[in-house]
Amino acid sequence: MKIEILRERANKPLRRKEVEFRIDHIGGTTPSRPDVRNKIAAKFDADPETVVVKILKTVYGAGITHGRAHIYENKSDVRTIEHEYLLKRHEKKEEAGA
Repeated sequence: MKIEILRERANKPLRRKEVEFRIDHIGGTTPSRPDVRNKIAAKFDADPETVVVKILKTVYGAGITHGRAHIYENKSDVRTIEHEYLLKRHEKKEEAGA
C-alpha cells in the first residue's frame, strides 16, 4: 500500500490539517480505515488518535482508492468536532465467534 498526498490545506479556525490522498493497492484489497489512519499519522508524524479518515472511495477494478482525512492538533478537538459514528468506523473489528 502506497499513499500519495494530492492536496494539503491548513484549517486554522478548526485547528486541523485537511489532506486529500490517493492509495495504490494493486493486487490487494481496499485498506481498512485503521490501516490508512496509521499510515497517514506516520507520514505527518502525528498521533493516530488525532487523524480522522473522512472518505475512502475505491475505483472499481483499478486498485486505487481516493480519500480525505483531517489531522487535528489534539485529541479533545477530535471528540468535539467530529461525529461519533465516524469515530466508530476507526475501531478495529473483532473476530466473529471470539
